[in-house]
Amino acid sequence: MISIAICEDSIPVQSQLEKIITDTLPDCPAEVFSSGEELLAHVNSSQEHFNLYFMDISMPGMSGIEAAAAIRQSDPYALIVYVTDHKEYVYQVFETLPFRFVIKPVEESALRQVLSDAFRHLESRLQLFHFHIERCQYQIPLQEIVFFEAFRRQVILNTLENTWQFYGKISEIAEALDPLLFTWTHMSYIVNLDYIRSITDTGITLRSGKYIPISKRWRETVRIKHLQYLKWRAGQ
Repeated sequence: MISIAICEDSIPVQSQLEKIITDTLPDCPAEVFSSGEELLAHVNSSQEHFNLYFMDISMPGMSGIEAAAAIRQSDPYALIVYVTDHKEYVYQVFETLPFRFVIKPVEESALRQVLSDAFRHLESRLQLFHFHIERCQYQIPLQEIVFFEAFRRQVILNTLENTWQFYGKISEIAEALDPLLFTWTHMSYIVNLDYIRSITDTGITLRSGKYIPISKRWRETVRIKHLQYLKWRAGQ
């Protein structure tokens, strides 16, 4: 089940968001918080991380941007949707890696579309990739996989914190991955589009600072797929 949090100081907007979410995703009830401080206190005390946050940007005390930045320190995978009537803030929040923006007054159709896209994205990212090393079976959520690298007759799976090496063919792995989330960059590399920071003609730089080469064969494909992914994330 996908867990959802609403952080909004306006009671009418709280009620509107909660009703639309409940009507759209009846199996995914939302928890409501009236301030960034209240939300972070709950997250820190219960160690409960939500999959999806609807965050008002402008609130008394801690702003939604500050609350989202605190969430990002412990949870790089959650989707954050900013709900705001301050369009000028849009370019100030990208370090928190927002998923979408919903502009007030909130239109039901716009919010339903964001929910649909977020649900599909989370379903894809939370799928498990299975592999085995000797007699041990492992499973890793796709959202945690930064890139795959082919090494001789083995594959190296890289997450932000760990690396696993196992026997397999990277071409067979590619067939099992969501093409909207992963892309070839080189005959030896498959990268999660969510982790790309920048692209040049010869390589990409990941958010971690890691450099991955791009071959001439895949150069245009990587640029097109990354642009499509960014547009989709921005709701364009």
